[in-house]
Amino acid sequence: MFKNIINIVLLLSLTVPVQAAVLPQINMAIPEGDLTLINAQKMALEASPSVLQASARIEAAQAVVDQARSALRPMVSITIGKRYQNSTMQPDLAPETRVNDSFNIWGAGIEANWLLFDGFSSQSRILATKYQVEASEQTRNETRRLLAQAVSSAFYQAQLAVESMLIAQQNQIFNRTLEDEADKRWQAGSIPEAEKLNFSVRAVQAETDYLRAKQSFQLVTAVLGELLALPGSQLPPELYPVRCDTKVLSSIIPAYKTEIEYALDMRPDLQALEASIAALQQNKKVHKGNYWPKLILNGGYSYSKYEELAPVDQEEHDAYAGLHLSWDLYQGGQKTALVKESQKEILALQQQKQQQILSIQSAIRQAIASAEATRAMYQRQQQSLLLTEKIRDHIEKAYRAGVANLTRLNEAQTDQVRSAGAEASSRINYLLALQQLKAASGRILEF
Repeated sequence: MFKNIINIVLLLSLTVPVQAAVLPQINMAIPEGDLTLINAQKMALEASPSVLQASARIEAAQAVVDQARSALRPMVSITIGKRYQNSTMQPDLAPETRVNDSFNIWGAGIEANWLLFDGFSSQSRILATKYQVEASEQTRNETRRLLAQAVSSAFYQAQLAVESMLIAQQNQIFNRTLEDEADKRWQAGSIPEAEKLNFSVRAVQAETDYLRAKQSFQLVTAVLGELLALPGSQLPPELYPVRCDTKVLSSIIPAYKTEIEYALDMRPDLQALEASIAALQQNKKVHKGNYWPKLILNGGYSYSKYEELAPVDQEEHDAYAGLHLSWDLYQGGQKTALVKESQKEILALQQQKQQQILSIQSAIRQAIASAEATRAMYQRQQQSLLLTEKIRDHIEKAYRAGVANLTRLNEAQTDQVRSAGAEASSRINYLLALQQLKAASGRILEF
């Protein structure tokens, strides 16, 4: 008996319809600010810690130039001091005599040394540091190029998320409108409840698509806020990206020859490598200068006073000037090894430069191919969207008139939503491909 009661309860629970929880109405607002891509790139380049760090390295490299220049100027030093000395002397003329005395020595002096010639090593060292400054400047420009590229990628991803939110909003409005009309027809008994619920389901799906796109927007704006070095990496609403322009086909894809010629002349990473190679060539001359003698002009004045020296205190005054020549004839092969090291480092950087050129050539070709493909796809997606919108409008009218069935309307609306998403994606991908091409050639820094 008890088992029968349980079966009846289970049977009743299966037959009782489960009421879905009523979800609160979501605010399907479309975020839109005044931030343009150029302004976003400028803000990032001005405030980014990575760019400021590179600027600090340039100043450090300039200080190294001043250090190298100091070798061409006289070096002046002053000495002063006191020491206690205990001396024992045994003259050769009187070996039986031994003198032992303790005394204090006070000393002071000034000396100047001026390097006149060192095999032109100092001049080469100065040129090497200047080239290092240039390399640091180009490294900063390379940092700026990569940062501008990252900003453009995040910016367009944000625009794509907004487009997806807008498509979901329009899809929700379409289905909610038909849901209201279907509810009236269902209340009148002209259509089954399933037909009305169809629009409810599709409206909820559209809201889910909106929330998914909103999540993507929030994630990418956090990245954009980080790139712009904003407090807390938070992008305020007024700095949300502007809506994507729909008139993008006026942009012309440049030719490969034009872009590669510009890149070989202007790409900062290539220029940084060239400056580093030039610096190593000057360092090689510095090492070759070690084969030559060094000539130094030396002069100074010194004063010494001996106190408690038997039998009386003693003072000495010395003034001197002269030329000092030194020549390291053999250092165990060190000079040759240093020159060889510079030669191999130069060769390594030259090969790195050739590899970078190949990479740039490939990047430009890929960017052009991507731009051409996305442009062609956008043109077709644009035409497809117009056609699917027109078809959907016709079928909607036919459905309202009772000529077309619900399945055909659902198919037409689905096709329209997909076409709208594909059109927005291909449009923004085309703009992004153009930015990638500018980044590959280095034109992205031209504002």
